[in-house]
Amino acid sequence: EELVGAISKRYSLDKKKIILGNGSDELISILAQTFLGYNDEAIYTEFGFLQFPQAISIAGAMGVVANDVNHTASVDNILSKITKKTKLIFIANPNNPTGTFISKNEIIRLQESIPKNILLVYDAAYSEFVVNDDYIDGSELAEKHENVIMLRTFSKLHGLASLRLGWGYASETIIENLMKVRGPFSVNAAAIMAGVAALEDLEFQKKSVKHNLKWMSWLEKELKLLNLDFQSSITNFLLIKFPVEYKYSAENAESFLASKGILVRGMKVYGLSNYLRVSIGTEEENIKFIDELKTFFKK
Repeated sequence: EELVGAISKRYSLDKKKIILGNGSDELISILAQTFLGYNDEAIYTEFGFLQFPQAISIAGAMGVVANDVNHTASVDNILSKITKKTKLIFIANPNNPTGTFISKNEIIRLQESIPKNILLVYDAAYSEFVVNDDYIDGSELAEKHENVIMLRTFSKLHGLASLRLGWGYASETIIENLMKVRGPFSVNAAAIMAGVAALEDLEFQKKSVKHNLKWMSWLEKELKLLNLDFQSSITNFLLIKFPVEYKYSAENAESFLASKGILVRGMKVYGLSNYLRVSIGTEEENIKFIDELKTFFKK
């Protein structure tokens, strides 16, 4: 109750429409379990969060992929996949692992174009990093429409990933149904206390966003000097493309960086085998990353 109150106060939201989860991934799972059954379909995007197809499959439903355009979710492609069997549409905005986003007008067009019996699951895990006026975090859509739920997490900006804490915002009807499916032992007391403290620490939030913007710009310039292509991002990570040549491949770069104590994310599981996802770190970490990358390409 204390954390729900803190979320409500921080974002000016209705307490009755908030649900907590053991990470937003728990909420993704119970959404699939609540609203999907055998013979149902759920749509997710080509390079969307891997939890989406996994949750759909576990619920016994059929996952349907909507192809991206330039590593960005396509509203037209999502709409083209809708059938009478479609019950859920999962979309992460901004998207992980590409760092791309769909504009406010496109998200509104998506919501207005789908049948009212289809629930739009809007995962806004990285929304706190966004400083773009053309972005919408989904809360106002969930406020106005019965068929939208916005998901958020404390794992990204607040850095509480290991405590597993997420939340959702939707109509009271959706929340009531999710509460029936959610297990009795979901969020722990330590996570709740940390979540309240994190929400109240506005100074840290502003500092983190400012730090991210500064070093994202720096990292982009350094990557250009190395002639590496990357996907422009509004999050706290970059999707970097590596040469096809095996010596300088993403796989070899990942192994080399790991040997230097730098952990980055290989993208083979997403079908992006020549890419690495790299998160913004501290000043020291960012500089070391670029220095070691320069060493790698001199081999």
